[in-house]
Amino acid sequence: MSAEIASLEKVRAAVAQLHLNNQRATADAVIAAIGGGSKPTVLRHLKTLREELPQVTEDLPAGVLDLVRPIVAQIFAEGSKAEAARTRDQIERLHRMLGDLEAELETLGSVNAALDDQVIDLGKELERSSKALSSAEALIMSKNRKIEKLAAQLSEKEMAAQRQLAAAMKGFDERLTTLAKQLATASEDTK
Repeated sequence: MSAEIASLEKVRAAVAQLHLNNQRATADAVIAAIGGGSKPTVLRHLKTLREELPQVTEDLPAGVLDLVRPIVAQIFAEGSKAEAARTRDQIERLHRMLGDLEAELETLGSVNAALDDQVIDLGKELERSSKALSSAEALIMSKNRKIEKLAAQLSEKEMAAQRQLAAAMKGFDERLTTLAKQLATASEDTK
């Protein structure tokens, strides 16, 4: 078991040193002077020190000490009440802050869960869109190949039609020439 940080002896020595330095011996000042300890323990030791009968000094008559004791006890009691009320208020405030933080944490958790759901939904939507885009690109490539094939077929048919038209025109020219010769011959025969 480790030694108590805020022992009664350490608190007594710290109080004496604080009084020598003309400082008040509050629980916080004592904790700072001894370098640690819990506030309830230090308060308990301070109460013990205040309840101890002060050593009668030769400078003060016993009657004065008897008159001062109730006043000191009353001051200590009032100080203890004030310290307890302040501690109670601080605890209540900390509990409210903790409740607020827990509520905020719960809200942030809900928001985070909602955002996670949105990310999942957006990921699914992106995947669907990517698949649709891939399908559309494949369809476009297929249509482009079909258009190229149809363009090649059209070009071949145009060339064949031009060849047929050229052949037909050549045949027509030849027949026209032949007819013109026959007509010229017939016309000469009739003269």
